[in-house]
Amino acid sequence: MDMKIQFKIKSTMVAALCSAVFFSSCGLMDTTSDEKLSGDEMWDGATTERVNGFVNSMYTEFRAAAMQKACYILYSGDLRCAPIESYSSGENYITDLANNDLNGLREHYSGDGNVQADGIMSWREFYKVIQSANILIAEIGRTSVPKTEAEAFKAEAVFMRSLAYFFLVRNFGDVPYYTDAYHQEPLPRTNMVTVLQAIASDLNQILVDDPDAAYLPWAQVSLDKKAIRGSRGAVLALLMHVNMWLAGFDESHKTSYYEAVVNYGEQLVNQNGGTYTLLPLSQTNTIFRGGSSEGIFEIAQNPSYISGNEVFEFKAVFANEVMCSVYSPAKSTPNLCYTYDFLTKIYPPSETDDRVDAWFDENIYSTLDGAPKEILKFENPDIYNDGGSLTANAGNQVVFRLADAILLYAEALADLGTNDGKACELLNRIRTRAGASTLSLSGEDLKDAIYWERVRELMGEGHYFYDLVRTGKVCDNNYCYHPVTRSEFREGAWTWPISKTAQENNTLITLNNYWE
Repeated sequence: MDMKIQFKIKSTMVAALCSAVFFSSCGLMDTTSDEKLSGDEMWDGATTERVNGFVNSMYTEFRAAAMQKACYILYSGDLRCAPIESYSSGENYITDLANNDLNGLREHYSGDGNVQADGIMSWREFYKVIQSANILIAEIGRTSVPKTEAEAFKAEAVFMRSLAYFFLVRNFGDVPYYTDAYHQEPLPRTNMVTVLQAIASDLNQILVDDPDAAYLPWAQVSLDKKAIRGSRGAVLALLMHVNMWLAGFDESHKTSYYEAVVNYGEQLVNQNGGTYTLLPLSQTNTIFRGGSSEGIFEIAQNPSYISGNEVFEFKAVFANEVMCSVYSPAKSTPNLCYTYDFLTKIYPPSETDDRVDAWFDENIYSTLDGAPKEILKFENPDIYNDGGSLTANAGNQVVFRLADAILLYAEALADLGTNDGKACELLNRIRTRAGASTLSLSGEDLKDAIYWERVRELMGEGHYFYDLVRTGKVCDNNYCYHPVTRSEFREGAWTWPISKTAQENNTLITLNNYWE
């Protein structure tokens, strides 16, 4: 861990360095301010408004880590080991990521903080989120915030800390873990299973302490918070993902992890009181614009407030890679496309699936070089920066949505093998919404069908590579188009290189040796 950033900050400086931002603005989640207060001035008797600004800053820091200072979700979740190809020469990142050549990636995109390489390999931005969360949890008792709001703020801090650790583990494996505020001592990396178990325990405690959602609601109601602030639904969705990763890396206890996912899935999918629903396929653009009844947790974007730093890095947006016709003048081709073999495998031309027409252009099955294949799934174009820039998707970055939770619930049931009928019913909810045929399967056929449905439904949403890793399918060429060997997997080929800046002032940090 970068000790200069993470552990050498004195308590009287924290508010200024991490979150010196306490007042709302016209932006969705903007919290920047020139005001600098010491730790004591920040917390003693602080009002709800002031603490709310500090909480907002955690989400701002998370957006910076995942979508602004790195192509984190796109490169780590969607493009790595993916069946993708470039339309033109010189797009080295596409070949590097598809072939899992991360040393090639950092050679082609060298430089500290490069959003396409070093920015992803550095974990310092996520530790800013973790540190802010730890401070809020420790200091909320000094404020004048009423109990209900204080408990809600604490729950959000635990959620955001857990989400940041989850993102780190999925990329780096073992990571330094701490939960105390103002930590100063260097730490080594903690075993990833231990980290995942710890955040699962913390998240579950939120549910235990707030059984009726009195503090943290199923979903935030106000438009400026809906899906972009922590909620009971977001806690449950994260718990499902964390336990599925635990099942993959702690095999001796996988049954208990699958049972936990089934428990959380039943609550989120079937006991949410109508908070979350699957929207018709015709409303896809509503889902990815953000704040819909299908969205559970999202990273906010607001192109109308570029001066407030609420716009994603252009290269980090999936739609900007796979679309071309929205631009003026129109680009002749998108930057990348999925291979013909892959598209015909997941969307066989002989089978009906409304997602083919709704999410792709007419060239989806073309084999002609001059027929660019666009993915229209995320089409929400907007012009910003005084007309100087355009993004193909001005909406939020969806992290968790109901369709994802339904399929995880189905997957856990299928892995348990105790209720294949229920798993099929869940799978068919997604397929029915898509106008695809319903299935009646069991055993390995059912598991396969659920896996491929996740590939189909969640394309471009940051799940592809992570699903390959946690299931072990990244080593199987029946599922992974650019597999790693099992010995390479054990050596860490699924992780990312760690930026050498992590060793500054901390001799306890080891790198991921596979990449060194």
